[in-house]
Amino acid sequence: MIIKSKYHSTTTDHLEVCLRLAISSYCPDYASLTDSIQCLVIRVSNRWCSPEHIHVKERVCSPDVELIAIGLRPYYLPREFTNVIAITVYIPPTGKADSACDVIHSVTADLHTKHPGAFILITGDFNHASLKSTLPTFHQYVQCSTRDRKTLDLLYANVTSAYTSTALPPLGKSDHNLVLLSPSYTPVVQQQPVTVRTVMKWSDGAMDCLRDALETTNWSALCEPHGEDLTDCVSDYIKFCTENSVPTKKVRCYPNNKPWVTSDLKALLNKKKRAFTAGDPAELRSVQKELKRSLKESKDAYRKKLEERLERNQTRDVWSGMRTITGFQKKGIRSADGNVDQANELNQFFNRQQIQELHSDPH
Repeated sequence: MIIKSKYHSTTTDHLEVCLRLAISSYCPDYASLTDSIQCLVIRVSNRWCSPEHIHVKERVCSPDVELIAIGLRPYYLPREFTNVIAITVYIPPTGKADSACDVIHSVTADLHTKHPGAFILITGDFNHASLKSTLPTFHQYVQCSTRDRKTLDLLYANVTSAYTSTALPPLGKSDHNLVLLSPSYTPVVQQQPVTVRTVMKWSDGAMDCLRDALETTNWSALCEPHGEDLTDCVSDYIKFCTENSVPTKKVRCYPNNKPWVTSDLKALLNKKKRAFTAGDPAELRSVQKELKRSLKESKDAYRKKLEERLERNQTRDVWSGMRTITGFQKKGIRSADGNVDQANELNQFFNRQQIQELHSDPH
């Protein structure tokens, strides 16, 4: 900052006088400064999330939109979410709605790519803009008026049935109403029942037992009564030998379990809880390091498993795994009713012209 005095042509020799004159004659208009300053603030309660687990992910400041995005890891979070990303925006009345929505979409898409399992919420003063067409998979939860009879302050989230809104009186001299958003989300573990699956415990002993059972089988006596149709006979017999040779166990599968979570990871999680309960910080840090390494290895192993299925052209299993990772659910897709005869009739009907041309061809 350069301060010039009307009594001197230079500032080097009389800098102290210039500063004294400037400070003594400066009388700021605090009211106009307050009205002209706009800033974005996100306040997080220490009882909900530790300050060490709050990180700024993105900042944007342009004539069309001001935005700040932070990542949080609260003390408690449903298992289906890896973390929380809160995005606060302010779109001035003079800003272009399309440009602002494009910026918000770009930031949200980038964060969602980096954190596919995050719970993302977008809130702020949107004025004349809306994300209904820009982010169609997000849901808007503020249903009450926030200024006069208009709803300018909105909240979007990438989860359905997450909040219910209630209007409260303004804070101080603010011209915007407060909005209380009460959580109404039901965790996945409470939405869907626990399934029990029977899995086989393969081991070297079980493999040897199955091999002996198949080697001692009199295949001629088994296959002779069935003639040439041996597919069902052989398949059923191999299945029978497998069930008698390989031991099984029942596993409880919770709907919020990730596909890469193994029994070893669950054991480490329980070990971490015991260390936390015992109040042993050294053991807690050691288990946390081991858990982080094991989690990375489990994710890599699951990724390699999907890649191997894709290489073997097992597209059905690949898409099943992708749906599990992304949480995609089919919405009431019904299969066509009918049988083979009806399908053949439809084929003949739609291909009747080609069939007639084929029969009429002299060659």
